[in-house]
Amino acid sequence: MIILLVVLVTIPTFYRMLRVGIYSMQDFHFFRLFEFDKCIKDLQIPCRWSPDVGLSFGEPLFNFYGQLSYAFGEIFALFGFSLIASLKLVFIASLVLSAISMFYLAKHLWKSNFAGFLSAIIYLYAPYRAVDVWVRGALPESVSFVFYPLIILFFEKYLAKQKKTDLLLFGLSVSALVVNHNLSFVLFLPFLVIWLIFRLIAKKAWKLIPGLLLTAVLSAGLIAFYVLPVVAESKYITLESTIVGYFDFKGHFVGIRQLFLSNNWGYGGSVFGPADGLNLSIGFVQWAIVLLTTIILVIKKQLHKNKSFLILLLIFLVLVGLIHGKSVVFWQLIPQMAYIQFPWRFLGIIVFTLALASGAIMQTLGKKYRYFVLVLTLIVSLFVNQKYFQEDIWYTYTDADLTTGEALTMQTRASIGDYWPNFSGISVDPAPADTIFAKLISKKSNEVIYEVATTDEQISFPINYFPGWTAYSQGKKIETRPDSEGKIRINAVNGQVVLKFTNTKVRTIGNIISLISLVGFVSLLIKSNLKKEK
Repeated sequence: MIILLVVLVTIPTFYRMLRVGIYSMQDFHFFRLFEFDKCIKDLQIPCRWSPDVGLSFGEPLFNFYGQLSYAFGEIFALFGFSLIASLKLVFIASLVLSAISMFYLAKHLWKSNFAGFLSAIIYLYAPYRAVDVWVRGALPESVSFVFYPLIILFFEKYLAKQKKTDLLLFGLSVSALVVNHNLSFVLFLPFLVIWLIFRLIAKKAWKLIPGLLLTAVLSAGLIAFYVLPVVAESKYITLESTIVGYFDFKGHFVGIRQLFLSNNWGYGGSVFGPADGLNLSIGFVQWAIVLLTTIILVIKKQLHKNKSFLILLLIFLVLVGLIHGKSVVFWQLIPQMAYIQFPWRFLGIIVFTLALASGAIMQTLGKKYRYFVLVLTLIVSLFVNQKYFQEDIWYTYTDADLTTGEALTMQTRASIGDYWPNFSGISVDPAPADTIFAKLISKKSNEVIYEVATTDEQISFPINYFPGWTAYSQGKKIETRPDSEGKIRINAVNGQVVLKFTNTKVRTIGNIISLISLVGFVSLLIKSNLKKEK
């Protein structure tokens, strides 16, 4: 019954999606789902090459970008939903499942259904959640909110009862977060490390460390198909373009007033200085509940006794510091942090921390006051923040409208420099492809066939060169290499040429390791459940 109430509370955050069409958003996740759908239908598994990105020159988009949220969308698509509907269903699932996962975590930690319900409301109705879904349209980051509570929940359950099933689910959740959105994992990792160390020390559970280390190894194996190519092949793409100019982190810090007091709402972007076109606040309800809890615990002289709440409070303060401009020196000490691009992305972890901490207030109140605080929080959250969960512009588009003509061309140009191969010195905003003496016969996500007729010694194709592209003519393998513009070049032949995107050694090794690890995880889960039944 309580879970049904949690689900009902989520409806105001997404009910406006339940109609034909799609809303305006700042990212192009429909197009990425469209490309992922091609991968699956062409049996390019795991998906790595996106054929239409970069004005249809192609880029290794999914070799580097998290795939799990698109895999969820593809499940809906395979069941007959349109790609637009599938995209919206993933957003809806991210809202509903994140509230449920937070409910169970807070309930477990604070030993109260009241705490679970309150934390779920705080987690769900934070302004940043509305920004992610309804303004930015940040699909992978939205899905990551489901995994933050699950990771801590399974660890806490393992800590309490030391069941192998919980340990394995903890490892699976961590792996899922990495494959869903590696940047979300990077943002969450400091919290995770601090929490694990704190709880192991508090419980003196040193004997659990070997199991955790083994699970970490298995989890690393699960994500090897994704992580190994990211590590080994990032040198082949223009990552530097993602941290300069507009994406320079130094221009996107957020002030204290903006974090705590701003209620401005907009559908614009993050800009240098305080005049951002979107809301980057923590949320009044979100921090007020934790402040009230802190005051009550101080008055009762119990703050030092509630160590879980205290560590959450300290993590929150540190994260606020990282978002503020005064922390620029720290950011410069770790150059890799530049790839976070926007310091305010830590708002996601702040929201998680405050939502979990807010449940502690139920331990300080009598039963009648718990009902009062819970109902008041729900009413205020709906009154103050529910209005943010709506679109700027609604388009009555169909899949066909977005996958043909000028709309498709615009999407192929979007984020063109993110994963552009760097096998030439030309701009990542190329001119249209030159005419070649070849006729396009067919094109899949991982295979393109041309009929070639030329007397030239060499011929280039309008496809970006990247390790893994192999050419065949009359069953014989032909060497491929980049031309002066970074396109695929081969020695000219007369007849049919088949260009295939295949795995490199590192991708093959990663695939094998992940497959073995997956078999190991499934076997251990089955064995653990069978032992439980006996």
